[in-house]
Amino acid sequence: MRDSPSAEVRGLTTRGRCLLAGGLAATVCAVLLDERDLLRVGLLAVLLPLVAVLVTATRRLKLTADHQVLPERLRPGTVGHITLTLANDGTSRTRPLEISEAPTPDLTAGVRCLLPSLRRGRSAQASYRLYAIRRGRFELGPPRVRVSDPFGLWEEVRTLPATSEVLVVPAVVQLAGMPASAGARSAASTRAASNTIGGDPDVGIRAYRNGDDIRTIHWRASARHDDLMVRLDEPVSHGGAAVLLDHRVSAHRGTGAGSSLETAVTLAASVSLHLLSTDHEVRLLSHTGDVLAQGHDIADDVLAGLAVVEPDDGQLAPVAMGTAGLLIAVLGDQTAEETRLLIAAKPRHVRGVAMVVSAADFDQHRTAGPAATTLRTVQMLTTAGWRAVEVHAGDDLSASWRAACSSAGSYDAAAVRSTVGRRVS
Repeated sequence: MRDSPSAEVRGLTTRGRCLLAGGLAATVCAVLLDERDLLRVGLLAVLLPLVAVLVTATRRLKLTADHQVLPERLRPGTVGHITLTLANDGTSRTRPLEISEAPTPDLTAGVRCLLPSLRRGRSAQASYRLYAIRRGRFELGPPRVRVSDPFGLWEEVRTLPATSEVLVVPAVVQLAGMPASAGARSAASTRAASNTIGGDPDVGIRAYRNGDDIRTIHWRASARHDDLMVRLDEPVSHGGAAVLLDHRVSAHRGTGAGSSLETAVTLAASVSLHLLSTDHEVRLLSHTGDVLAQGHDIADDVLAGLAVVEPDDGQLAPVAMGTAGLLIAVLGDQTAEETRLLIAAKPRHVRGVAMVVSAADFDQHRTAGPAATTLRTVQMLTTAGWRAVEVHAGDDLSASWRAACSSAGSYDAAAVRSTVGRRVS
């Protein structure tokens, strides 16, 4: 962003005002006392601030600033760097410039440094470090530049309209295994899962052969496979998978990076990316039914959507499943009525998998209520035919996912607790 800068402060500094006032007083006293030496000193003290204003303040500098963030996306606990570039687009040479940027909580402590004088068309850079503490979208800038004369008698502080966004995406863990799905995989992959039920019709694809009509080339699939692929005439069913994230205020406990919501977001991100890596079409939903991301090649969209998820006061809404054959719900605390609503919203042909985060583990004032609620939710879902496991604070999330994939139809609390990863003491 390169607009005209705005001046927040422009005028004599405290040193300049004191020198001017002292010079005027000395001049008056010199006239009254008829002291020529004192008069010379007084006039010099008066002239210095005036000269500073005439020489420095009348020079119109045209400064622009820009940010370069590397890497463009961070994860919690990772370090990045930002380079702030200040350029002189005016016609006159600048004096040394003091540049500063305010701190950004949970991301950077800001910067304050002195840059050398810049000739016309030249630029200088200041670099500082970013340390991501939590996910979210952060704004850096705008930078402030202080311009002054050599004696520090006059100054101008400008705010340059240059801002930059930094996206800190959720942490992701590597998962292995896949629960049985009632749907099928992406049509673009040419691999259909068995037991496909329902789904929207779509074209199939195969590798290009000599003699195929060039008009039948499927360019998107060709880019994905790094080889020419052509459309088939016969339709292919593709069920896909839906990932539901419950991020209600009432469903989670704790604050910051150690909250149950952050564990749920990490699970949702990890599951979504794992499904995408196995060629599923993924539909990422919030508890209100809003679509956060949807499609095949949407890993970036998934991370960007989950990066800005915040707790809200919305109610659990019926899930719009679309053509998904697999529903994976990442839940927090739920009432019995909310659990029944979720069970009723799932179509019969959709396989349901629930990972219920035990919010009680993240509550500093833990009571028996929330833990009993989590156990009841798992039991209700399992009775309804879901594969459901509890996820506790400190559990290995990849082990929790394996437990969800291999969980039997009937619920055994002891078996589930032993299958899910050990709690970190």
